[in-house]
Amino acid sequence: MVKEPKKQKVYDALRGQVSARLMRTVDISEADIANLSLGELINTLFLMHGDGGSTGNFSVSFGAVLKMVGHTMMWQEPGLKHSIVEAEEPVN
Repeated sequence: MVKEPKKQKVYDALRGQVSARLMRTVDISEADIANLSLGELINTLFLMHGDGGSTGNFSVSFGAVLKMVGHTMMWQEPGLKHSIVEAEEPVN
């Protein structure tokens, strides 16, 4: 498992790689996918490329990324910072 200080670095590297590959696949710009989470980018890439071949196996790839960056970073919208809610704070 990746330690907390390294998660952002791993997230940035993975997001860059997946984004670049998706942009090449469908001939779009970074602005076109800037609002997608890492999880959405991975899902879209596998939708375009299919499972297997040069993209590998979806379940294995997705599971590994999830272990490395965690659920919060996997699904966060770009540009939003995760805030921690303390146990004493009510959540609506």
